[in-house]
Amino acid sequence: MLRSNCKQALDNIRAYIVESVDLDYFGLEEAPDYKTACRLVMEACHNEKAGIRYKSSFEMFRDWAQGLPTAFNTLYYYNVSAVDLLADWLNETDSEKARFTEEQAEERITALLFRELTKGGGYNA
Repeated sequence: MLRSNCKQALDNIRAYIVESVDLDYFGLEEAPDYKTACRLVMEACHNEKAGIRYKSSFEMFRDWAQGLPTAFNTLYYYNVSAVDLLADWLNETDSEKARFTEEQAEERITALLFRELTKGGGYNA
């Protein structure tokens, strides 16, 4: 099992971010680089949730992610196993991934995505 801040895990999360950007939504012909992807996703989140008060930027991002945003793939909330996705990112064995429920894995994935999106996009959390 990898720690969520080790290089391989970070590479896995960052690859997911780049692959999950909806090219049509942003009018792109090819996948953006990591920093551009982060900036685009966070701008879409802020634009779509403008005017709504949240306790934190993370709360806003989580609410946005749970609503199936067009700009970014957050299907781990609906029809993709969050436990399996997290296990893939962290190279977990079956016994290691069994310690998470779907809800716990969804929350962890959302937190990891938010961490990397804000870091990569230059946003303060």
